[in-house]
Amino acid sequence: MARVDFYILQDQSPPERFACAISGKVFRQGLKIHIHTGSRESAAALDDLMWTYRDISFIPHQLADSGTDGDTPITIGWPGTAVNHASVLINLDEKIPDFAGDFARIIEIVAAYDPLRGQARERYRQYRDMGYDMHNHEIDTQYADV
Repeated sequence: MARVDFYILQDQSPPERFACAISGKVFRQGLKIHIHTGSRESAAALDDLMWTYRDISFIPHQLADSGTDGDTPITIGWPGTAVNHASVLINLDEKIPDFAGDFARIIEIVAAYDPLRGQARERYRQYRDMGYDMHNHEIDTQYADV
């Protein structure tokens, strides 16, 4: 069963910013990543953020429907898009995607504000009830070097 890591943000920063930080760390470990968002619009906004997140580094990524190189280490998708062959899923959707079990590791980012925190609690219960290997991490405001 996959490992699920819940990263619990302690400040009001948006989960998407932490998704950029943790994506960079996972990418530097040589792993492929699929980031699942709730909509095409959310995916496009995250794509823009990943281009500007850090001006001193580049995280190679593409939108799932871009039709370009399938070897890109990070894809950003939404419900209904194809999922690349990655080992890590970062879920930014309010629901657990049906394909979550296809990944060796799942990352869930918990915002510091409701209702997103409540949605994350529900996903936690669902993962736990399905028998996933659960881990929690408290994240303070200084996560640039996750």
